[in-house]
Amino acid sequence: MDALILFSHGSVLCGAGEAVDAHAERLRARGDFARVEVGYLNYSEPRFLDAVATVAQAGATRVVVAPYFLVAGYFVQVDLPRCLAEARERYPDIEFVVADALRRDAGLADALLDAAQRARPAEHWRDPLARATASCGARPECPLYATPACPRVPSPPLDGRVPATVNAE
Repeated sequence: MDALILFSHGSVLCGAGEAVDAHAERLRARGDFARVEVGYLNYSEPRFLDAVATVAQAGATRVVVAPYFLVAGYFVQVDLPRCLAEARERYPDIEFVVADALRRDAGLADALLDAAQRARPAEHWRDPLARATASCGARPECPLYATPACPRVPSPPLDGRVPATVNAE
């Protein structure tokens, strides 16, 4: 059984994986691979080796790893081979192959034109940051954590009292 893992860096910002998750869902719907998972190098869940474990448990015999990067820089040239070495050690019966980074894929031109057509004025540039709160994981690493924008751990009021929604322990 063939599986596809989209390999991405990850982020401390809650909800930052929204786009790659949406791509994974589209790819699942297409049905080209029996399983499609996202695996992150850092910060976000699931981590790459957890995604490998998921497809292995589902019966994958071949895993295509598609880097979700525009260029094959440090994360693709250094970190991904390290992750793959560990995956191959844990799952020696699975064949792992790596796709190229997105680079000059012709589809990117259409995506860029589409984005350009939806360009918005500066007052909307932070809208994606506001959408991150919908995926709040209450992680201290998130730049919104304990700020007025954090829905699960809001910042304490200026008078120093701790709101009832914040665990003061």
